[in-house]
Amino acid sequence: MLEHYSSVAAPETEEENEKRRLATARWDNPIIVTTMVQFLETVMSARASDLRKFHNMQDSVIIFDEIQSLPVNCVHLFNETVSFLSKILNSTILLCTATQPIIDKTPRKNILLSENPDLIEDYKKYEKLLKRTNIVACNEEKTLDEFSRIVFERAVENGNCLCIVNLKSQAREIYRTIKTLDTGKEFEIVHLSKAMCGEHKRVELKKAKQLLKGNKKVICVSTQLIEAGVDISFACVVRTMAGLDSILQAAGRCNRNGESAVLKNVYTYPIKDEIGLEKLNDIKIGKDITQRVVRDNPDADYLSEDILNEFYYYYFYERSGEMDYTTKGGVSVYDMLSNNDKGRGNFENRTGQAYNHYLAQAFATVGGRFSVIPNLTKTVVVYYGESEKLLDAFKAAEKIDEKIKLLHKLQGYTVSLFDYEYKKFMGERAISLFDEDFGIYVLDKSYYSGEYGVKKDAEMPNLIA
Repeated sequence: MLEHYSSVAAPETEEENEKRRLATARWDNPIIVTTMVQFLETVMSARASDLRKFHNMQDSVIIFDEIQSLPVNCVHLFNETVSFLSKILNSTILLCTATQPIIDKTPRKNILLSENPDLIEDYKKYEKLLKRTNIVACNEEKTLDEFSRIVFERAVENGNCLCIVNLKSQAREIYRTIKTLDTGKEFEIVHLSKAMCGEHKRVELKKAKQLLKGNKKVICVSTQLIEAGVDISFACVVRTMAGLDSILQAAGRCNRNGESAVLKNVYTYPIKDEIGLEKLNDIKIGKDITQRVVRDNPDADYLSEDILNEFYYYYFYERSGEMDYTTKGGVSVYDMLSNNDKGRGNFENRTGQAYNHYLAQAFATVGGRFSVIPNLTKTVVVYYGESEKLLDAFKAAEKIDEKIKLLHKLQGYTVSLFDYEYKKFMGERAISLFDEDFGIYVLDKSYYSGEYGVKKDAEMPNLIA
């Protein structure tokens, strides 16, 4: 089995490293575990080293988990790719999710589903049998203070509560407010967000699971990172309004194992003056459409397939112009890999002759412009746990192999900063260059909290005795 993603531990020897390099270039192992990002960037690449993996996907079973996370601008490209793998290369494609998007009903309708695509024939029967929660949706806006109080009240009622928000800043503020509300110190309060490094998140998540297992009173305040791929179960979930798919994913963290025979409630509220959401377009559009669905269907079962399909219908209609992956030049990757009208026109303008060849795909241009996750962030190492020891060991290491192994370990102690955050910290001289050859930057200790990760401002030492 080959694991091909960024956080895999580095091989111990040079020989093992070479074997791994060849394996990741070929994908000829019987079982490959990789990511959607790695898959898409492989099939959209113009490099032979990436494309030689493609033929090994023939006659395969390819499972895509959490398919609702597929970026909207990649939908039509993904559909074409998996249709080719299925119909031409005889592969079996399985799309898994608790919130199945209607990617077969997009404007191009270019995914070739089998005649009976659902694995379970009478799934509506199981939808009722396996139902464990109710979605209680409110369209009345709440301030963060009001929302925090609701979370605390639900925790008191249920013994524990998971609160999920859209923004890191909201998670910090709600975490602080709930700590002040819990005057009797009844609850253990856990914070999770992408402002924390991976190792920090792992420690806090493990702590939350242990508290729940021991039937302790706990409130977990998290960003949406807890919504998918995390096996944890709370008696109650309260979520700020977002896309209905996110709300349903959040519901999957409530009464997850059927601990209660009685259906448990998942509450969602829109937040007033949600400053910062304009930078997260996917969440903002999803939130607006969910509020529309709730207004139009005030008494609906928001867990039902019909309501979810209505949400996706509006969501995909709203964003239909994005699904071909339009580049900065205004030309879509979809067009460049099909008829390439812009390329043909450029040829005619340059030569004065029509481009009469059948194939005109701009593979090299696409390879240079396509990226599943645009590089809008910069990564810094933070001081948490073992990171300082690892940095010292990295500085002392003489061999490149040794440095690479330590670099892999340091990945667990990194945080991605948006460009505006990075510039702010650089202006305050809070980020320093640790190693120029490997491009390692480190965030000052005073800008990282053991409670909630990266802070906007440094904590100054108390100089008054």
